[in-house]
Amino acid sequence: MKQILLSAIFCLATVTVFAQTTAVKGQLIGASDKQPLPFATISVAESSAAQVSVKKFATDDKGDFSTTLQAGNYIFTFQFVGMNNLTRSVEVKSGESQLDLGKIEMVEGSTELDEISVTAQRPLVKVEIDKLTYSAKDDPESSTSNVLDLLRKVPLVTVDGEDNIQLKGSSNFRIYLNGKPSNMISNNPSQVLKSMPANSIKDVEVITDPGARYDAEGVGGIINIITDKRVDEGYSGSVGANGDTFGGYGGNAYLSLKYGKFGFTGNGSYFQHNRPESQTSFTRDEMAPNPVNKLTQDGMSESHGGGLFYNTQLSYEPDTLNLFNVSVGQFGGKFYSDSEQKALSQGARNYSYLLSNNSMNQFGSFTLTSDYQRTFKKKDELLTVSYRFERNPNDSEFESNYSNVTGDFYYPDGYRQKSINNAGGKEHTGQVDYVNPLTSKHSLEVGLKYIFRDNSSRGDNTFLDVANGQWKEDLTRKNDLDHEQRIASGYAGYGLKAGKFGLKLGLRGENTAQKIHFMSAQTDTIVNSNFFDFVPSAAFSYQLGMTKTLRWGYNMRISRPGIWYLNPYINNSDPNNIRYGNPNLDAEQTHNFNVNYGSFAQKVNFNATLSYSLTNNAITSFIFVDDNGVTNNTYRNIGRNQSVGLDGYVSWTPSSVVRMNLNGSLSYTDIQSTENANVRNSGFSGRGFGGITFTLPKDVRLSANGGIFTGNIQLQTTQAAFYFYSFSAMKSFFNKKLDISLNSTTPFHKYRDFKMTTTGEGFVQKMSFQNPMRSFRLSLTYRFGDLKSSVRRVQRTITNQDVMQGESSQEGAGTGGGS
Repeated sequence: MKQILLSAIFCLATVTVFAQTTAVKGQLIGASDKQPLPFATISVAESSAAQVSVKKFATDDKGDFSTTLQAGNYIFTFQFVGMNNLTRSVEVKSGESQLDLGKIEMVEGSTELDEISVTAQRPLVKVEIDKLTYSAKDDPESSTSNVLDLLRKVPLVTVDGEDNIQLKGSSNFRIYLNGKPSNMISNNPSQVLKSMPANSIKDVEVITDPGARYDAEGVGGIINIITDKRVDEGYSGSVGANGDTFGGYGGNAYLSLKYGKFGFTGNGSYFQHNRPESQTSFTRDEMAPNPVNKLTQDGMSESHGGGLFYNTQLSYEPDTLNLFNVSVGQFGGKFYSDSEQKALSQGARNYSYLLSNNSMNQFGSFTLTSDYQRTFKKKDELLTVSYRFERNPNDSEFESNYSNVTGDFYYPDGYRQKSINNAGGKEHTGQVDYVNPLTSKHSLEVGLKYIFRDNSSRGDNTFLDVANGQWKEDLTRKNDLDHEQRIASGYAGYGLKAGKFGLKLGLRGENTAQKIHFMSAQTDTIVNSNFFDFVPSAAFSYQLGMTKTLRWGYNMRISRPGIWYLNPYINNSDPNNIRYGNPNLDAEQTHNFNVNYGSFAQKVNFNATLSYSLTNNAITSFIFVDDNGVTNNTYRNIGRNQSVGLDGYVSWTPSSVVRMNLNGSLSYTDIQSTENANVRNSGFSGRGFGGITFTLPKDVRLSANGGIFTGNIQLQTTQAAFYFYSFSAMKSFFNKKLDISLNSTTPFHKYRDFKMTTTGEGFVQKMSFQNPMRSFRLSLTYRFGDLKSSVRRVQRTITNQDVMQGESSQEGAGTGGGS
């Protein structure tokens, strides 16, 4: 009897365990933008007991979900912060092995922005196979900051106290705007990005492994800035103003709208810059094989200027398969500088003088872009035809006056000189790109591109003849240049997605033909050159878990010298320290290898990259002292660079009140001259930036930020370490429509010292700059329009984790919802 009873229990257990279940899957997306909704909460209840959840789980980072259920009738409830809750009845039939619910669309909440009182955040960084994406629109400080301030928080990007930008420790990178190269930004990155309000930006992409579709230019990689635009009907925008204690001020405006088939996005700003007096000190000691001599220069300088920036994009979508875009942008302005310098030379050359100098630099860029996009019935199949025109003026002029001249100096007392340089270039680009997802796992992309660049430089140099008081042309200083460059390229790329594994392979071919016409008082030379480059790239990714990804990458990058490197115009506003370009420079090639690990969740976001790069013909700053005791600053292809670096980023949100982030890198660089084995430099350099933000009741936000930089390793120059810090407080009014922010930079230090030392054959020179740093800035931003679509941009008080808290049944590794 006991055996029969045990057999019955065993059979019942077996039937229960092996009862047939059905795999139910689907994808959750937004109804307006069709984008996946990661880490949304899904509750499952039986229809007969709708209030009792039998399962609760989360979508993955791509919005996909999957669970198993026995036959029966169920109610699925989908929850995502900022969306209306959605319920759907699902019938699981007996005998079904799989039930695909397809794409399930959630509609954004109709609650007005001023009715929202909640404060949770989604992770700011997303890791993809070839790039990192920083969500600018989800950064709570973006409402009153500029894009340059935003970049300080972006992984792999560092911005020092002088607003110099580096990507993975390199200053040689490219900046794109909406997926297209932007000389307007690349030529003047600090000024342009300071002019762009951060609330006009959707995402900042750091493309560490540029694939074959991207131009080979940009050794460090690509920073792609994506502007925000509406995907639904209506309009929204903002206006802002700011002023600082240096005397600078500015204003900005942003507007995004969509009505029917037309869309418009535009932002613009005006800025006035004022830099108070700074002190400079320069010493140069010369020794064998040069005659022994010591030159000392002490001086001061101050600058001011202003400019205008705007960028607009108009789109027309006649139907769901065709899209036309036209974009116009311009950035330009002038900076003026006044300086005085006392010089004393002792030893082989004995003299002294007082130099007064005033200069003007005109900068800017105009960009016109148009493209046509054709989509097809097959998902993600896309054909794009585009054209871009850019004009980049880079004019400058200066006037120098020498007085109190004693000893054997180049110029007599009262000597004056003027110089005007009209430089710049034009660029035309035509491009065709095609992407075809062959299957759900395989994809192919191909494209063709042609670039024509026409750069020129013309100088007008005059001097005052002290003997007769007349201005005369100085033909000995003539250095004019015409530079034409034609680049034809084509590429092909292959992508694979198989489960947790991803792969991207690409090959790009670029043929460059250039003509350089160099004109001086002594020569008139034309040089023609042609070269072809194969540019391979590869990227691999493996998903270790729902929120953890491991990536490997290789790419080869090319850096072609621009007009600012090639221009032979000699700037001798300081006759003891002259600067000029080198029209004989070649393009440099760099090989990059990297391994990246990324993990993101609701509270902790971590990313680390280990990289190695090699350049055999690096364009390097070259400094030497000539027979007249003049320091020459120019460029040559004489560097062999090797660099190993570790970049890290971590953000931690322990509660809805506090958010912290740390972004930094440490690298070891070995650089050696290919002309002189004795000229070599190596060492460690580091960069770090960190911040903490407190979100308090009554719409108050407090933050503190700081950074430290140890200086870059260069062939001849070393830099001393320096640091900076800032504090800010922001208060929102009128139901979050008006933000007022007060920012202070290094409030406890009025000045900051920057020091560098340069060594070369027969000389050592040291430079010190004492720049004013303490400043306070007041910023105001007012938002207007239909703000319903902006509901995801604000902080919220509940997360999907909060919704799931206390439930006993949970599947997957979902760690919180997006906003």
